[in-house]
Amino acid sequence: MGQYQETVLLVDDDDVVLESTLKVLEQEGLGRCLKASTGMAALAAAEETDLDLVLLDLGLPDLSGDEVLTRLRSSHPEVPVVIVTALVDVEMAVRCMALGAYDYVVKGGDPGRLVASSRRALESRRKDVEIASIRERMLSVDLKNPEHFAALVTVSERMRVLFRFIEAVARSDEPILLQGETGTGKELFAHAVHKASGTRGPFVASNLGGLDDFMVSDTLFGHVKGAYTGADDARKGLISSAAGGTLFLDEIGDLSPVSQVKLLRFLENREYYPLGSDVARKSDARIVAATNHRLEEAVEAGRFRRDLLYRLSTYGVQIPPLRERPEDIPLLCAHFQRSLAPEQPIAQLTSGAMALLRQYPFPGNVRELRGILLRSMAVAEGQIIDKSIVESLVKPALQTQDSGSQPEVPPYSAQLPTIRQAIENLVSEAMARTKGHQTLAANLLGITPQALSKRLKKRGEDSQL
Repeated sequence: MGQYQETVLLVDDDDVVLESTLKVLEQEGLGRCLKASTGMAALAAAEETDLDLVLLDLGLPDLSGDEVLTRLRSSHPEVPVVIVTALVDVEMAVRCMALGAYDYVVKGGDPGRLVASSRRALESRRKDVEIASIRERMLSVDLKNPEHFAALVTVSERMRVLFRFIEAVARSDEPILLQGETGTGKELFAHAVHKASGTRGPFVASNLGGLDDFMVSDTLFGHVKGAYTGADDARKGLISSAAGGTLFLDEIGDLSPVSQVKLLRFLENREYYPLGSDVARKSDARIVAATNHRLEEAVEAGRFRRDLLYRLSTYGVQIPPLRERPEDIPLLCAHFQRSLAPEQPIAQLTSGAMALLRQYPFPGNVRELRGILLRSMAVAEGQIIDKSIVESLVKPALQTQDSGSQPEVPPYSAQLPTIRQAIENLVSEAMARTKGHQTLAANLLGITPQALSKRLKKRGEDSQL
């Protein structure tokens, strides 16, 4: 991404034409341009340099344009050749296309025609390179950089196939769409894409769920000072913050139709306008989007734009739910036990407990497994987690699924507790359930052990007053 500069060879015996064409292409940012004034020089350049595009004049002093084209297509069929000639000859154009030319452009016409043709040819070449890379990586057994996927704990071959695919496409500028149920680890996959991309910029994440159109625009595009009442300072927005890196857009399926149009326009030309500004800004951030919705169904139902889905899903990754890879459950259990209570020996799950976990459908996927392990460790006696403990945790969930009802809200007395009292009650309950184990209690509460320790210390100081 942004690190490889494509190489274009200009072949023409007219120095004025060479210089003017080179200037146009460089102004348009179409890679590094080399020049050749004869057919033999062009063929030599093709052997010495990895070319991405050849712009070939037919009227050369040593070899005919037909011969140069034929020899180039024979020795380097992967390199597109655009014929650029002063001859307005339909028969010649048809002949060149039959010989394998990518396009035929007449000199002296609109330079935009040459630029557009060159862009298309380079894009075609880019896609071919990416497809070849994907094919090579998908046939490979090993990952080049397995450390990029270290956070995704798995022994599943399905997951490893996805890792190889991500490694193959990560350096592309095209968007990647991650689809999967809640709790399957979409953000961890997005981090893996970022690491595998080799970009030097930051990883910036945004959850778009629940944001209205104004907040989506302000969050992504930012605003200039004074753009609206209360905009006392400028905000650069997450697209700008992700410059040279990766922008992760979670819950993309929740976007309203208006926000979908805005995002589509940005993806098509990689330009955006901060709120209150008339000056377009460019972005080179790689876009990784994620959703737990089935976007194909949303398109058919008219809730999501088909063109936006196509633009987002140049490369699509469907993450399998945990119930489809039960071989990962033992490994994930050990991983979560180590991370939740690193200072404690790993509690042994009995064969009955493990069998029950492998049979459980995990509607909440890996995130739910983590929660079950956390609660099991909190109530287990000693270093054994038996079947009865796991059963007591998964049965209520199964009953809720069977009934289709929502979990009951805990009852309160007529007098509601204050926020401070409610927090104190939660802390006391967590400490009681974990028999005073602060690390496990902190995980139950969703806070860091340091934050819990600080709160307990303050509680002790208050009790001495």
